Amino acid sequence: MNRTRPKQIVIRVSEEELAQIKEKVEQSGKSQQQYIIEALTQSNIVNLDGLKEIYPELKRQGNNLNQIAKKLNENGYVDYKQELPNTMKEVREVWQLLKQYLQKQA
Repeated sequence: MNRTRPKQIVIRVSEEELAQIKEKVEQSGKSQQQYIIEALTQSNIVNLDGLKEIYPELKRQGNNLNQIAKKLNENGYVDYKQELPNTMKEVREVWQLLKQYLQKQA
């Protein structure tokens, strides 16, 4: 028994996942235990929960762009002086939200 590491973590993997893990362990030149410990403790964790707030807004903007495209196709033109500034304002707002979120993750 390894007295410096008395705790165990048991996980289940598919045959395919096991083969991938074994290949990576072999490529690393490390023991399986050391490779897995390093992979889990030295990697950065990125929480994407904040992006859930941005998704509906992006979807709404996509719908707006589709409506503009539809108007162009139907009429051969669109009142871009009215439509484009509103759309661009919304895109900038989402971009700012995304930048703020990504800065918090860094």
